[in-house]
Amino acid sequence: MINGEIGENCTVHQFVTVGANWGKGAPVVGNNVTIGSSAQVIGNVTIGDNVIIGAGAVVTKSVPPNCTVVGVPAYIIERNGIKVKEFL
Repeated sequence: MINGEIGENCTVHQFVTVGANWGKGAPVVGNNVTIGSSAQVIGNVTIGDNVIIGAGAVVTKSVPPNCTVVGVPAYIIERNGIKVKEFL
């Protein structure tokens, strides 16, 4: 069974894809998440609370809480208010 979920107080901008990966699961999006324009969140991934996904990012791996991710494939540029460069 494919079940996704979107938490409370989320902002999803235009042209965003939040989609299942053909029987392998759908994204679970936490609370207070912002997904930028044209971003893609695909597959059996979990997006933690208070995450910002930048415009055009492609997320195919889970993102921990309190992070900002950008890029293709997405990587972390900020975690708990500290600038970093961490691959998912």
